[in-house]
Amino acid sequence: MWLCSPIVALHYSSQATESLVFYLYSDGTITKSELAPGKSDYTSTAMNPPSDMQVILSFPVLRREVLHVTEPFSRIDVYIGPGARIERTEIRHDFFARFTDPD
Repeated sequence: MWLCSPIVALHYSSQATESLVFYLYSDGTITKSELAPGKSDYTSTAMNPPSDMQVILSFPVLRREVLHVTEPFSRIDVYIGPGARIERTEIRHDFFARFTDPD
């Protein structure tokens, strides 16, 4: 079922000089993880999210910036630059977007 669930994809710049600790809140669960420069992380979310769904991404150690999503999606690609700065976010709704990186 993982392959069919909506995806949150984080892409951390290879120009960054330190690992990035991030927290991802989804479906009532908080996940803490670490991302090395130049790496990506893919996290699946609820297949059928409730109407009050939320996905919250934060980097509390390096930056107070937070990404807060409250609308259904198929795939979110978040491009993170040095210093945990969110440089670009692409939200796609097409089912097959879950399986491919953006152009």
